[in-house]
Formats: sequence, C-alpha cells, structure tokens
Amino acid sequence: MDRRDFLRSAGTTAASGYLLAATAGAAVATDRPQWSEHWRAYLSNPDAHPRIPNVSYAGYRRGELPLPRPGVRASVTAFGAAGDGVTDCTAAFNAAVERVGADGGGTVYVPPGTYLLTGVVWVHHSRVAIRGAGQHRTRLYFDRSLTECYRPAARNEWSWSGGLVWFIPRELRAALEVSGFTGNEGWLDNRDLATVTADVPRGRRRVPVSDPSAFRTGEHVLLLADNTPDNTLLAHLAGDVPGAATYPWETAAKRLRPELTTWPLAVNFARYRFPVQVHRVERDAVVLAQPLKTDLRTGWSPRFATLGPVVTESGIEDLAIEMRQVPQTAHHLDPGFNGPHFQAALNCWVRDVDLWHSDNGFGSTTTKGVTMTGVRVGGRARHHTFVCRVQTHDLLVDRFEIRRATTPLAPGAAHHGINTEGFSSGNVWSNGTMEGTFDSHRALPFESVRTAITVTNNGTTGGAGDAGPRWGARFCHWNVDVLGGRSHGVRLEEHAPYSAVVGVRGTAGPTDHPEDFTGELSSVVDALDEAVLPVNLYEAQLRHRLRGTT
Repeated sequence: MDRRDFLRSAGTTAASGYLLAATAGAAVATDRPQWSEHWRAYLSNPDAHPRIPNVSYAGYRRGELPLPRPGVRASVTAFGAAGDGVTDCTAAFNAAVERVGADGGGTVYVPPGTYLLTGVVWVHHSRVAIRGAGQHRTRLYFDRSLTECYRPAARNEWSWSGGLVWFIPRELRAALEVSGFTGNEGWLDNRDLATVTADVPRGRRRVPVSDPSAFRTGEHVLLLADNTPDNTLLAHLAGDVPGAATYPWETAAKRLRPELTTWPLAVNFARYRFPVQVHRVERDAVVLAQPLKTDLRTGWSPRFATLGPVVTESGIEDLAIEMRQVPQTAHHLDPGFNGPHFQAALNCWVRDVDLWHSDNGFGSTTTKGVTMTGVRVGGRARHHTFVCRVQTHDLLVDRFEIRRATTPLAPGAAHHGINTEGFSSGNVWSNGTMEGTFDSHRALPFESVRTAITVTNNGTTGGAGDAGPRWGARFCHWNVDVLGGRSHGVRLEEHAPYSAVVGVRGTAGPTDHPEDFTGELSSVVDALDEAVLPVNLYEAQLRHRLRGTT
C-alpha cells in the first residue's frame, strides 16, 4: 500500500477513532463533531489561504512516497562492534557508516544487543540508513556528551544543536569547526543560477527567471530573498499586519539584521532560504514542485542558487538510544547528551526510535523534508525535546510521544517541548501526546501546524528578547487537547498574525505572552472546547492534495 492508498483508507477510520475517544469521558461534549467552516474555506484556496497554511508538502519527499527501507549492506559487527554493553563500538560504527556511504549507500544493520558508544556517530554520506532490530532489542548507549567526546561548546551551542548521531555534510562540519561554530550553520557554496524577473504572489508555483537553461527538471535548488533596510521582507513574514510596519526591527530584532549586530549567528538570517525541487522548466520560467510560502518581490532580489553539500535519503530506525544519566544542568549549560540531529539535510528520516535521558531530543537545523515518525522521548528532565531551527522547512513530526520526565527540572533549567524558530516554515507536529508546550524561540517562524495532539502544558517558550517576533503569519493549532487548563504557547489568537486556533479544548483563556505587534492581527479562534472535522488537519490536507494529482 503506497502513501496515497493509506491516506484514502485511513481518513474514515481516524475520524471514527477520534469520535470514540472524544465521547469516552463525561467532561467532554458528546455532540458529533462537525466539519469546520475554516476547512471549507481552506479548500477554496489551499495554496494561499490567509490563515491556514498548506502544510501537505511536509516530510520525506513531500509525503508523496513512503519512507524507504534500503537493503542491508553491512553489519556493525563485521567492523568489530559487539552488543555486550562493554566493548567501545564508536570506531566500528563510524567505519561501517563510512564504508557503506562510500560504496553508494544502503543500510548499516545493528543486531540485537547494547552497544557502548563514547563518541559521535557521523553520517556524512547520502543514502545511508542505520537500522536496529527494534526499540526493545537494539540499544545504543552513549557514555559521553558532546562536550566530553567532541569539543567544548564555543557559545553554549550544545544546548540547542548538535547530536551524538549527526547527519551533516562533511564540508559543513569542517566549516563549522574552523569558525568555532559561530558561522553559517546551513547550506554552503551556493552559486547563483538565475534571478527572478517579476513579482510572484504567495501560492504560485510558476516563477519567471532570467536563465531557464540553468535548471534541470528534478533537481533541488535554493530560493533566496534578501531583507531590505525598510524591513519589508520581515514584515511580510509577519503577515504584513499594520504593527509590522511600526515594529522596532532595528532594536528588538537586531539578530535578524546582520548589519546591525556583531552576533556571529546573524549570518543565518541575512536572507530567506528555501530549498525547492524543480518540477518543470519552461521557455522563460521554472515550475516548482510546491507552491511558494511567501511572495517574491523584485525589491528583495529573489534568485535561485545551487544547494551545495547536502545529506539526502539517509535515516535512523528501529532502535533505542540511551544516554548516561547525569543530573540536568541549568539553562544553556547542557553538556550535549543530544539525540539524532539533521543539518543541511534533505529528504531524511527517523523511524521508530526511542530516546532516553537526553539533554536535547531530536533536532533539525537548516533542513528540508525530514520525517520523524514513531518517536518517543522519556527519562530524566530535558531542555528541548524537538528542535526545529535556523530555516528548517517542511519537517514532519508524526506519531510522537514526550513522556513525563522522571526527575524534576534542575534549578535554573527550562523545558520547552516542540520548538520552532528562525524563519522556519511548513512544519507539522501531528498525532502526539506530550508534556511541555508549543514553543517558539522567536526570529519569525511562520506557516506551521500542530494538530491532533494532547499536551500536558507545563513547558515554557524561549528565545532572546532581541530576536524578533515569536510568531509570524499562519500558525494553526487544530484539534488540540490541553490538560491542566494552561494556554501558554497554544492559544495564539491575540499574538500570532493571520493565524487560526480551531478545536482547542481545555484552556482557561488566551495565552499570557506579551504582544509583539500593535493593531489588528486578523487571527481567528473557533470551536473552543469542541472537536471539529477533519480530525487531523495535516492528514486531511495531504489526502486532498493527493486525490487531486491522481
């Protein structure tokens, strides 16, 4: 059964299951959920609806194909690994991954057992999967943090980036090491291909370009747009609401204006960067494989460039990862017991992986089209559970669980939950149960969906106060159950521009965040303490789109 057949068959079943759950308790209304008027409005304008983003392109290969299962090419035991929990298997794992990657790709198999690892497992190659025998049979046990086994943090970066299984192009790793992890964290060596020759509105796929001969059907390219001194690009990511025109960008958002700050990571926000695949090349234009998430205005110097070094079609699956359990540190002092991290990665995945006792869980920095499904995080208190940062686009986190921590937060520590920040867009969190909150770390993330989630809302949002607005346009929280009444991070209608809060149940009122913008935001709140259809907004959007392409 391919992805399209699964979604067709799953729609009615999912809705029926949801209705049974919704009517199980006396405190929940027993009226049959109705189709939301906002869903009907979305169907009339799916690629350019003002409040509900089209996130149906999220995940591995835009959700159009199932995750692959590459054939086994090598076992770590052939390189000296032993699943006895005593033998240091770091060199064996890295040798196996490197050999399979150099030979063109495939799966590195990890048989049942516990494998002691004292260093990072690096995945620098494309088309490499690390596969265990199941979460209850194969365990990777990391005995040392990134600080201990790799390098001390230059700027506390292990508190939000880096992983003990790290998918990253070799060239980018080398550049970060040279810069002391203070430079460009994403796409490198981006050679200009062509300029965009006319304004193009959000939602379109056809883009006129100066040199169509520079493109090839099927290739991935990088779409770039520069901010301007009058901040019109930043205002657009914020929905062009009236308050965006008067927002104090030069002071409160200096981290988004590299020319105004000495902050070394500002280079990552000098421009909007969006990888996209070329669907077709025409005489004077390229047609993209998905609609634009923003306008393209000639005043922003929109252009296409090469994507540069990338890890693609790689993943990790069917195993558990456990960290040596150490006391949690205060905020931003994490030593780096971090789960799998993807960086400058395209069409990659995590499937059926449990993670225990981490500082930070599953991470994504400057990626496109990564799927994390069947993932569970548990054990002691943690900082970030899911990290989505620095222009991560179209991430799909589906069938996830964040278990209640087995230890209290350390003094001075913070737990966030499901995070997004930094121009990131098109991201989806779906079918989850969790503790924490719907976090944003500022710097204008936009156009994302959280749907079909039950949250024990005990986390906090983060981000530096000088990093710009916490939310841009088109955040949508759809069918969410909040336990405990707290609305922090979930009820956004008074804070996120052109957004929608639909079917959120259990909150006591709007969230308590300070306002980012003044004036009318044009966001909506509807069906509070009610269930609405479709049950899962992302799945319904994908089902609708795939029906239209058959």
